[in-house]
Amino acid sequence: MTVRIKDGEFVDSQNRVLNLRGINVSGSSKLPTSAAAQSPSSLDPSTPISFVGRPFPLAEADTHFTRLRACGFTLLRFIVTWEAIEHAGPREYDVEYLKYIRAIVEKAKGYGMYIYIDPHQDVWSRWTGGDGAPLWTLEAAGFDVRYFAECEAALTRETYGRGHSTAEKARSANDEKKEFPKMIWPTNYFKLACATMFTLFWAGERYAPNCKVDGVNIQEYLQGHYVNAMRELVKYLDGLDNVVGVGTMNEPSAGYVNVTNLEKGFGAM
Repeated sequence: MTVRIKDGEFVDSQNRVLNLRGINVSGSSKLPTSAAAQSPSSLDPSTPISFVGRPFPLAEADTHFTRLRACGFTLLRFIVTWEAIEHAGPREYDVEYLKYIRAIVEKAKGYGMYIYIDPHQDVWSRWTGGDGAPLWTLEAAGFDVRYFAECEAALTRETYGRGHSTAEKARSANDEKKEFPKMIWPTNYFKLACATMFTLFWAGERYAPNCKVDGVNIQEYLQGHYVNAMRELVKYLDGLDNVVGVGTMNEPSAGYVNVTNLEKGFGAM
């Protein structure tokens, strides 16, 4: 069945509005398969990274798609991250990951599953408390992620308890039963690392006109690499008619844009 968009709706070849029952696949895609999830070593810049096998190994795809179809799902909001595609460095795309994604999407087609590609991020990156962008984007902006925990430029589950605040010091370094506070991760949106990166991404030319990387303003540098990474992914999905769309970015933040008082948080969106 051919799916296209008309007047803001998904329709079939006879212009009938489709009710596509969807589900996210999946939260595991935010983390690499090559490092122990939520361990301090997973944020070590020297740790090798691979996202091949996210959301699940190709060998398990038939099992998952059979179950999803049995539950009545016909559409997958399929999570990918910038880091998964371009983690090795600028313009260094992970071909094995891109081939893996194509193979998974091809499998989905065999089960009558439509795919909506979701370029996902939460609070910029794994090093700033979420997922999304590669490490080198932070380094391009001048950050040294090794000191984020100490100065609390970001709160992460992997390094929680190493900061300087009273709340963190109250957590004994030897008490592993203490857990990362629930739903604390959104506070990273207005902490130094994440807020700075989004400010530079959307408005670097305005807020940091002299901040240049490879001869261009950091805004152009970051946006260009992000768009090109997603373009590379789309190239590998060429010809797969069960891909019904590609998103722009999940839950973007404005950073410090339009903020006039840091005590009052975000400015006008």
